[in-house]
Amino acid sequence: MGNFLAIDIGGTRFRVAHFDPEGRLLQVKHGETLHSGGRDWMLTQLREYAAELTGKNRAAIQSCGISFGGPVDFKRQRVTSVHTPGWKNFALTEWARGIFGVPCLVDNDANCGALGEYRFGAGQGVESMIYLTLSTGIGSGIICHGHLHRGRDSMAGEIGHLPLTDSEEVCTCGLKSGCTEALASGRAMGRKVQEFAKRYPSESARLLALAGGEAQNLSARELAKAAQEGDTAAISLFMESMRWLARALLIAIRLLDPDKIVLGGGVAQAGDFLVQSLKKALQEWWSPMFPYTTEIILAKLADYSPLYGAAALAMEAGR
Repeated sequence: MGNFLAIDIGGTRFRVAHFDPEGRLLQVKHGETLHSGGRDWMLTQLREYAAELTGKNRAAIQSCGISFGGPVDFKRQRVTSVHTPGWKNFALTEWARGIFGVPCLVDNDANCGALGEYRFGAGQGVESMIYLTLSTGIGSGIICHGHLHRGRDSMAGEIGHLPLTDSEEVCTCGLKSGCTEALASGRAMGRKVQEFAKRYPSESARLLALAGGEAQNLSARELAKAAQEGDTAAISLFMESMRWLARALLIAIRLLDPDKIVLGGGVAQAGDFLVQSLKKALQEWWSPMFPYTTEIILAKLADYSPLYGAAALAMEAGR
């Protein structure tokens, strides 16, 4: 029995890896995503990285799984991304089969993150869970009764695009709908803290110090760090985003009542501070009539969750 080829295509970086039949990561190559290179550049990198890993022995690979950082039509096995130029309606699985000569499956990165954590990480042994990737945007994947729930249009689990309030802020989905992503993503936090620092520089001394004195350098990372240090302004801004995120997660809890909510993505680097802040925000909507025991925890595989999910897809493709 051969190994599995796993590919993770992200907006910031990409990875190509080998996993053994037990799901153990054997070797991995990393690269930085060049947006100006477009689809063709990325496909060339993937082909070259895979060739370096496999050498001349392609027979060592029995199947391939791909995690893609954007919408995917799982039934048709096509990328349907509308925010990444060159990928729209691209038959990525067909390309991979032609290049690598093995069965292949592709899914979006949030679904793959959910699969990765369920099979190999923090979700092992549970019946149901939600994986949430908190990064530039907000993505999520849902495991129900031990299976990934994709939905009729392969769009299940879009917690980032739940409309929570009226808003003039345009979300990445194109709507002025007060989406969770427009209110609580890493991008949203960065925008809020930059605006605050420009408007109230005297109250943003610690924040600005962390950003080298330049408000435009502020991001969710500096916001979380200053909040952890006890900076009053940072705590207020951070908790504003946590309340919006908590509202979205409470909707998910009410609908699905999952065993666990697993937090991944760049913002999750704030660690236990993020978890405790989110739990505190959720307490504001606690109802003794509708209590819940859903556990909120950090991803065990960190930013490797989608890559492990791609390995799980490869195992499925190779059956």
